[in-house]
Amino acid sequence: MLAQTTIRGQVQIDSTNQPVSYALISEPQHRFGTYADAQGRFSARIPEGIDTLLISCVGFENLLLPLAGLSDTTAVYRLRAKPNVLTEIVVRGRKPKVVAVGALRKRAPIVWGNCSGRNIEFALHVRNTKGIRGYLQRVSYLIARGGVATAPFRVRIYANADGEPGEDRLPQSVVTAARRGNTWCEVDLSRYQIEFPKEGLFIAMEWLPTNEDRYKFATSFKMPDGQKNVRECFGQYLAFNRELRTATYWERINGGTWRRNAPLSRVGMGEHPVIQAKIALE
Repeated sequence: MLAQTTIRGQVQIDSTNQPVSYALISEPQHRFGTYADAQGRFSARIPEGIDTLLISCVGFENLLLPLAGLSDTTAVYRLRAKPNVLTEIVVRGRKPKVVAVGALRKRAPIVWGNCSGRNIEFALHVRNTKGIRGYLQRVSYLIARGGVATAPFRVRIYANADGEPGEDRLPQSVVTAARRGNTWCEVDLSRYQIEFPKEGLFIAMEWLPTNEDRYKFATSFKMPDGQKNVRECFGQYLAFNRELRTATYWERINGGTWRRNAPLSRVGMGEHPVIQAKIALE
């Protein structure tokens, strides 16, 4: 069994030597995870028993590396870009009609942040209840007050695979950040021409907890015995509410297996992320 070690390096695009921003350094079973920063740099503490590294990012082929032989000196790890195939964009002479779907109310009675020491991602099933036909124009996330609202996060769009998140629908990594808390963070995805199908889509938010201190903060609470417990947190709080009666959302850690959050989950009864989409009608 291999002892705990530390691996440092930079993730680059193999064809251009440009950094791969916010790549995830993990392992095939997703038992731990560390994010590279915007320049592709990372320092990952590898737990005992891990013998293979998995380096991944949206839009790139996964890289598997045997841990044996890797040194703790800074090295370069190169990812190969996937073919970037975008649907042909149809230019119309008039501005399309836009319909908003998902969670529309700006209410945040409950918030959820990355204070668990894990790399989390929440995906909301945005349903197509009215059978509309169109393309995903924009997505919006209600970023709540508190935390570090301006921290970067990754936009994720997934196909609906029998009621759970399936294949990536975004061909590239899309990273954004809110300007402040208590506001919608809106992202234009019209260039990708993602169809909004009858079964809907999963729209997700992926926290990007790097080693950058400027995005970290501490929160405290009292234990039942009166002792003070302090936790280190990273980034923004995402708003949750109970607007959608039939909402289903899923969670995963370190890019691993998705888990559906039942009504009696630790987040609460019936709460869901406040995420919406704007659909440009055909």
